[in-house]
Amino acid sequence: MKRFKLSEKLFQEARDHLAGGVNSPVRSYRDFHFAPPFIAHAKGSHITDVDKNDYIDYVGSFGPMILGHAYPAVVSAIQETAEQGLSFGAPTERETDLARIVKEAFPSIDLLRFVSSGTEATMSAIRVARGYTGRDKIVKFNGCYHGHSDNLLVKAGSGAMSMGIPDSEGVPEDFAKHTLVAEYNDLGSVERLVANFKEKIAAIIVEPIAGNMGTIPPLPGFLEGLRSICDQNDIVLIFDEVITGFRVAFGGAQELYGVKADITCLGKILGGGLPIGAYGGNRAIMENLSPIGLVYQAGTLSGNPLSVEAGMATLKILKDPLSEDFQKREGISEDNVYKYLNMKTSRLTQGIDE
Repeated sequence: MKRFKLSEKLFQEARDHLAGGVNSPVRSYRDFHFAPPFIAHAKGSHITDVDKNDYIDYVGSFGPMILGHAYPAVVSAIQETAEQGLSFGAPTERETDLARIVKEAFPSIDLLRFVSSGTEATMSAIRVARGYTGRDKIVKFNGCYHGHSDNLLVKAGSGAMSMGIPDSEGVPEDFAKHTLVAEYNDLGSVERLVANFKEKIAAIIVEPIAGNMGTIPPLPGFLEGLRSICDQNDIVLIFDEVITGFRVAFGGAQELYGVKADITCLGKILGGGLPIGAYGGNRAIMENLSPIGLVYQAGTLSGNPLSVEAGMATLKILKDPLSEDFQKREGISEDNVYKYLNMKTSRLTQGIDE
């Protein structure tokens, strides 16, 4: 622990001013019984703490740093944009530019709305789904995480109905009762809920690849089955692609598995390391949003120029083919970013297995 003396000191100070000493509980290292390393700077695949310990960073800020830390093109985009102003509370052309890129990646999206976090995206997606259908209940899956809004901090209750119960203090039971909990990769559990609550379910929300209980891919036919159930019962299918979007493929899990959602939630990589979220879907649903429709959602920092520019710089690199110079340097013939990333990941995991 001598190697972490300054981090320990800073954590003690932080606990005098921040709840638990952190701004997100996962950063607290509570289960490890020592102070979290306080980070000083990062570059590429490496991150350095205030005690000058250097690490290979396998966390990547939980996803956004897919290009590595302080990627030159992203840093330049942020610097140039900052000189023009940080926030306006008014529309900018760059918001439309980023929306075009998102729609190109996700053909299921006709219209979208930028917000400031993944939690805000899923919360808002559920609200517009309820407004569109006129129904109150939603279905989520055990082990899937969709942010910390009241409707989604719910776990399965006992009994055949699988009525939701709060998974956190401060969540009223009256909120939780509208959330039904099914089992991931188990279409039968979904079919039972739909049968028991016919014409009361507004939406089914799912991580197309579960990421909060380990990385668990969908079984063959699972996502297709959800699509069919929703089509047959006029239920809105929401894919939470905050993690999978622009990560498993440029078009997320929908491109990978060929199943389209009615509403897609995005975040993380979309902001290139700065706070952002988005949700979008077909026109009939999204036109229920204010100022067109009666479903209200707003945000002072939604579409923030710095986040939007960082996102565009990141997505451009992910979309474009790898340069010939890069291919020669890495000794590869593949020019697709995602195939290259999968190759590196396979090499890493095979080495760990060995």
